[in-house]
Amino acid sequence: MAVKKILRYGDPVLRKKAEKVHKISAKIKQLVQDLFDTMYAAENGVGLAAPQIGVSKRVFVLDCGTDEDPLPPMVFINPVIVRREGAVLSREGCLSFPDVYTDVKRYGNITVRFTDLSGRPKELTVEAGTLLNRAIQHELDHLDGVLFVDHVVYREEVEQALKEQELPPIEPERILQEPELDAVLATPLLSSSSLSSKE
Repeated sequence: MAVKKILRYGDPVLRKKAEKVHKISAKIKQLVQDLFDTMYAAENGVGLAAPQIGVSKRVFVLDCGTDEDPLPPMVFINPVIVRREGAVLSREGCLSFPDVYTDVKRYGNITVRFTDLSGRPKELTVEAGTLLNRAIQHELDHLDGVLFVDHVVYREEVEQALKEQELPPIEPERILQEPELDAVLATPLLSSSSLSSKE
């Protein structure tokens, strides 16, 4: 078992764009095992991306299974979202931001293409409002140096939480302008998710 240190917000590695994986080597397989070991050792962890343990590779793992939806643990290598529609508000946390939670904007239904640990290409369509949906988007963001606070809705709430946890403040220049999501969320048929596990 190899439990690695999870980098905290403020570490520059979390802002780097991760490198594509060209070969599923023994080193990549060990990275995946380290990610699972570290995620399971963390409280409420349901997802972890390689940059969060200091490895700038396009890999993340998820375990979003629940009693109601017993999904198996999943490995995503070189993931790309190829279809997205709709929008939801999602209350999220992150293992790199201990005890910080806030509402963020996410796409609704998504389709993601990726490679599994056996080297097989996969495509997965995930419906809005599920833990799996927002976890995929959250972890894929990590591979691009994007953090969940970049999607912030209530900035003052986040600033206060960051201060309480002695973490750096929000970087205003990194807050994403997302007019297509804002337009959907402004409609009266807003769908939202209030789950608060950490990714």
